[in-house]
Amino acid sequence: MRKWKWLAAFFGIAVICFLVYLRFVPIPKPKAAPLPTTAKVTQDINTFLLAHWQRPIPLQGVAPPSYSEKEASLRPDACGSCHTKQYADWRESLHSRAMGPGPWGQIIDLTRISPEEAIQCMTCHAPLTEQMPVTAKAGSGKADTYVKNPHFDSQLQLEGITCAACHVRQHRRFGPPKAEGAAATQYSPGMANHDGAERTPHFERAEFCKDCHQFDPENSLLINGKPLQDTYREWKNSMWAKDGTACQDCHMSSRRHLWRGIHDKEWVKGGVRFKAQLQQSKPRTGENITVAVEVVNSAVGHKFPTYTTPKVFVRAALLDTRDRLVPGTQQERIIGWDARFDDGDWKEFFDTRIPPGDSFRQKFHWVLPKTAGKVRVWIEVHPDHFYHVYFYPAHLKRQDLSRAGRELIERALEESAKTPYVLFEETVSLDN
Repeated sequence: MRKWKWLAAFFGIAVICFLVYLRFVPIPKPKAAPLPTTAKVTQDINTFLLAHWQRPIPLQGVAPPSYSEKEASLRPDACGSCHTKQYADWRESLHSRAMGPGPWGQIIDLTRISPEEAIQCMTCHAPLTEQMPVTAKAGSGKADTYVKNPHFDSQLQLEGITCAACHVRQHRRFGPPKAEGAAATQYSPGMANHDGAERTPHFERAEFCKDCHQFDPENSLLINGKPLQDTYREWKNSMWAKDGTACQDCHMSSRRHLWRGIHDKEWVKGGVRFKAQLQQSKPRTGENITVAVEVVNSAVGHKFPTYTTPKVFVRAALLDTRDRLVPGTQQERIIGWDARFDDGDWKEFFDTRIPPGDSFRQKFHWVLPKTAGKVRVWIEVHPDHFYHVYFYPAHLKRQDLSRAGRELIERALEESAKTPYVLFEETVSLDN
């Protein structure tokens, strides 16, 4: 109850915790099993994940004396000196920007106001203990006693979800089974091998992504019965899960470390189909005309879109013979989940997301004016709509923001204005 009262009082800071990577409420876990010491991980997946995804990821400790300086480093560029393709991909990805100005602009103040909440956020956005500005005080006997982390690396923190977040535990390397054939990575002779890698097929399972991409329905905030982060369950209930297609098969195809999603226009185009059709043939001035629009979630492995953050605008308007908008004719419908913190509570305003394999259908109607010659139908995707329209402007009105936090959120607001794009567009002549 104390936490929800705090959320109501500090809405501006805490709302970040619904983005793809973090928790509103910590999920209780039993004591983690120790990591295996064999060259090949043989544990069942639940035991492995329990050990692998401790929150936060424990300190790596002292590297073996046989390790070079680069091998001992947790910095992504050190990994990239040998794993060049993976590093180049990661650098383009949202994982590398998980501690960008939006998240960091909030966490920098949250660390001061409520360090427990800051750590909860960072367990997905920057999950290594070495990335945490504060840590629970050992032996204090109080869960809410925090001190400065003597092992904190401020540069590493801003790297977000690093290579080590998935692949390094106590300086041991973990990864999937070696790739075969053309997909196999070739390394030069004599390259350091970190005393070998401990390999497991669990890296190729959807459950590996679950810890940051699914809030526990039993232990987290529900809005109209749904957790704010429900991507794994959306996939689990889809035909993709039944066919054995995991998150990695699409988001890490050919083992690319790009994790493309809603911000990538070409990627989204590959998962959605669009059709617009005029219902009348050669309509005349003053007649009723209708355009039927269909948007199909044909190849997205979860709902489209999955988070509350994006909005997809399906729009239609009449154009004159010079392709100019006929005033007053633009209409729109929204695909998305509109859930907001309003009047001290989370509320769902609508949920029109498209489950895998389903469709969104809408008809737009007009009385045809004399000036109209065409109908334009288009779909705009606004990946950061919630933040740009609701959260950042409200957050900047707070009086208790630090100067650094305010500057970061102002930059995040500016950047979020640049992310919308037109996904599909079709113009239909009224003379056909």
